[in-house]
Amino acid sequence: MAENGILKIGKATAFQAHMIEHQLGAYTDCNHGFGLAVIHPTMYRHMMAGAPEKFARFATEVWGIDAAGKSAEELAAAGIDALEAFIAEIGLPSTLSEMGISGEGTDDMLRAVADSTIIIPTCPKVLDADEIFEILEAVK
Repeated sequence: MAENGILKIGKATAFQAHMIEHQLGAYTDCNHGFGLAVIHPTMYRHMMAGAPEKFARFATEVWGIDAAGKSAEELAAAGIDALEAFIAEIGLPSTLSEMGISGEGTDDMLRAVADSTIIIPTCPKVLDADEIFEILEAVK
């Protein structure tokens, strides 16, 4: 049932990290879940300003972060920090190099990943190929 589309019926969805990771997997044959764990926190930080209220809700509803005295931006950042801490706690990688993706030619490969990623127009911040490359470079 995972990702079969039923949950998305009638909704505009924003699965940009999946599109990035599908391309990363095509170029590296990496584990999809590992790639998502590496990409999500950095990508969320990159697009957080486009929808601070949504990321603030993520912080309070998913992570139980107390909203008292915090702006939407502070809550959003705290939620992303909580996600990143959870990823580390359960032992998932936080960088591409931890996944064995490094060495000569990595920058060219990441540029190709970015240039070939399908852009999702319903994200809080619609990314372009250069921004996707920046995200991938940040998670090396």
